[in-house]
Amino acid sequence: MEKRLTTKLAVRREAFRLWFEYLKLAHTSADKRIKSALIVSEPFYSPWQISKANRFDDWWKAHSQLFEERLLVRALKLGEVPSDMNSLVVEIPLTQSPTILTKRVSELIRIAFEERRHDTKKSKKAPTAHYKLSEGAEPKLDAVREMLTIYRDVYLPNKSLRGEKLLAAAHRFYLGRKNKRWAKVPMPLLYDPNSGDDTARAMRNLRRYIQKAEKILLNVARGQFPGRY
Repeated sequence: MEKRLTTKLAVRREAFRLWFEYLKLAHTSADKRIKSALIVSEPFYSPWQISKANRFDDWWKAHSQLFEERLLVRALKLGEVPSDMNSLVVEIPLTQSPTILTKRVSELIRIAFEERRHDTKKSKKAPTAHYKLSEGAEPKLDAVREMLTIYRDVYLPNKSLRGEKLLAAAHRFYLGRKNKRWAKVPMPLLYDPNSGDDTARAMRNLRRYIQKAEKILLNVARGQFPGRY
């Protein structure tokens, strides 16, 4: 039986969970722009089968391959053409020790990259999966998660609330979580109730969370995650 290297994701699995959750939420939106964008992006999302999905973990088991990297380090069969023309093809005689071979292959890789260093973009790691995050998104995923939580779990169930009342609802939601790890109010929403300026700052941050979540929902409906927000 042929041995294959395990495929890997370009980013954390959590990134795709958030994409999944935003897309599910987009499908419940009454926003005409989001509904229209979902119609256009339907062919793009068709392999996701999102309409049949309930829980992310179950859905992920059946669809994780959509997010796996397509270009991997692998052994080519005799006469096989590389899947990426930018790949470095080498011949490795297995008649020497692994230590010696590793050093020589490392040197070939170093030389190949030096020959291409004039093009800095090519030297960066680029995701090769069909579904990938927008550039530079990975470091901001924690904030994107909080935007989703605020919008889905605080704002939507409490649309009649405004200002300090909505801010208080956000605090109640976070502090009421059963899992103590997540029972913490985000720093931007903390405030001194005796300070009007501090309260106003926290309310502004809450509004920004909501506004940015709405932008991400539209981006997701258009086939991007998280996109510019």
